[in-house]
Amino acid sequence: MAMTAAARGILVLALVLAAPRLVRADEAASHYNLGLQLKRDGKIPEAIAECEKAIELRPDYASAHLTLGNLWRGQGNYQKAAAEFEKTVKLEPKDPTARANLGAAYVRLKRVDDGIRELQAAIDLKPDEYEARVSLGFAFKAKGDFPRAIEQLQKATELRPNDPQAWTNLGVTKSKADDKDGAIFALRRAISLRPDDSGLHFDLAVVFRRQRDTEAAIAEYKLALGYNPKMAGAYYDLGVLYSQLKKDDDAKAAFQKYLEVAPGDDAASRKDAEERLKSYGLKKK
Repeated sequence: MAMTAAARGILVLALVLAAPRLVRADEAASHYNLGLQLKRDGKIPEAIAECEKAIELRPDYASAHLTLGNLWRGQGNYQKAAAEFEKTVKLEPKDPTARANLGAAYVRLKRVDDGIRELQAAIDLKPDEYEARVSLGFAFKAKGDFPRAIEQLQKATELRPNDPQAWTNLGVTKSKADDKDGAIFALRRAISLRPDDSGLHFDLAVVFRRQRDTEAAIAEYKLALGYNPKMAGAYYDLGVLYSQLKKDDDAKAAFQKYLEVAPGDDAASRKDAEERLKSYGLKKK
């Protein structure tokens, strides 16, 4: 049946109206793809700008919101990251990655209950969502709910047994739950996967110190400092341990080094180190 003039007019009008939208969509995709390339190249401010341009042209561009949120998170701006993840979730409520990222951002913003809600939603959508399990464990640890934190982190280690992130969090959580043997096992597993991580050696040293295994603690603090000679806390703890062992020369050296590298915001520890050095008849440098 032949199309009437009125129908042809409506079709032409529809095509005219649709054309600018298609052009904007293509331009948005171009900006977004450029943003991804810039992100891979480590040009983060430029990548952010391109994602923002893509969203300006196409506000419902879920992938661009998600990537922009990840970029802001990488910059440590969790407020802006959460705002972008919220938009992603609104557009794609069944995207487990978006909900997991939003939940993790909420936890960083101290909105722990909101974070747990989103992280649990992500796991409900995708039970093998590793990052969500790790973040949920971290969230429960923040609330002091160590059994539920350990449950989530243990499941995460089963999902990715060769990823140190879950083992690290599991070790720290078990230490806080007074499961020292479990903490040592988990942290040693993490260290086997990332042996040059000074923070892991420091965490293990703290567990040994709490167990009063002084020699083992000292060995781990030394390893931590071997990988990061500016780790102030390790020098301070070594000074305390050497003092307990009556190794005065080693204690003096450790406290002096602590005062050289310690940040100025830990006034109590600096004052204690200075007082300890004075008791040895020395002044800080």
